[in-house]
Amino acid sequence: MGIAAEIAAELTQAKEVVIASHRLPDGDCIGSTLALARALGQLGARVAAVIGDPVPEMYSFLPGSKELLFPNQVPFLPSLLIVVDCTDLERVEEGFSSWRQKVRRIINIDHHVSNTFFGDLNFVDEGAAATGELIYAVLKEIDGICIDAAIATALYTALVTDTGSFQFENCQSRTLRLAAELVDLGADLALIRENLWENKPLLSIRLLAEVLPTLSLAYEGKVAWLVVRQEVMEKLGAKGEHAEGLVNYPRSIAGVEVGAVFRELEPGVIKVALRSKKQLDVNEVAALFGGGGHKRAAGCLIRGSLEEAVEQVIKAVGERLNHAGRLY
Repeated sequence: MGIAAEIAAELTQAKEVVIASHRLPDGDCIGSTLALARALGQLGARVAAVIGDPVPEMYSFLPGSKELLFPNQVPFLPSLLIVVDCTDLERVEEGFSSWRQKVRRIINIDHHVSNTFFGDLNFVDEGAAATGELIYAVLKEIDGICIDAAIATALYTALVTDTGSFQFENCQSRTLRLAAELVDLGADLALIRENLWENKPLLSIRLLAEVLPTLSLAYEGKVAWLVVRQEVMEKLGAKGEHAEGLVNYPRSIAGVEVGAVFRELEPGVIKVALRSKKQLDVNEVAALFGGGGHKRAAGCLIRGSLEEAVEQVIKAVGERLNHAGRLY
């Protein structure tokens, strides 16, 4: 029995389930969580779907997004905890790590190369384009599950966001075949397109205008980055979701191999987003600072000043480029 079928068998027996994903939620973690929660609801299970931060407005169109809970709102102690799109249990939010001693089983479904295999059952495939791809594989193994339009829309959103609209290196032929299957199952492409790409908040554009002048380059134009200070976010009244996608601007510059964004969450706490084109494994860089992700997309949190974070990370990126002989 494969791992997808093994997890499917476990889910058919579950009565009370919590599905949890990471803070600062993105399209993959939200879409995967909502799709799985709706499917388990069809089986008659009592389900609570949990994320650590509010759903960004751009994903509020997804069916079930208004029912997502914060960790302290879960009304029952489940026998089964399913963690999706998280490299380790600590990413879910404070308090969940203690559930290991209380729940009967923990299922870990993820596609990050830095996953720590913390579950009792681990469905981890770094070759998958998105965690949503793995959720789909599990659902197909469960008799009685109807992958309806709402589930298909959630999974398509997971897939399209984590592949950069099917542009990133993680998009393969199987990714496109899966996307086509989800369209056949009723994924609402018009709804997805309108909310993800045709409904950008004005604040996002104003934030971009504030941040673009911070653009810096190093290592003969191979590395480029932007800086987002907390005071700028506060001045505009911007939230984290308004900074989504900023990292694609430095990455898109001709000749740049690695793009980065350094966002000050609060004084002394810097969120770093890293993207590469085809040479550098940015997961290795993020891992130096306690983070992780994928070869071409990774991130980390750094304690210290914004200036220190920029200096440390850009130096680490440059050293790896130099070591590989890719600069000259």
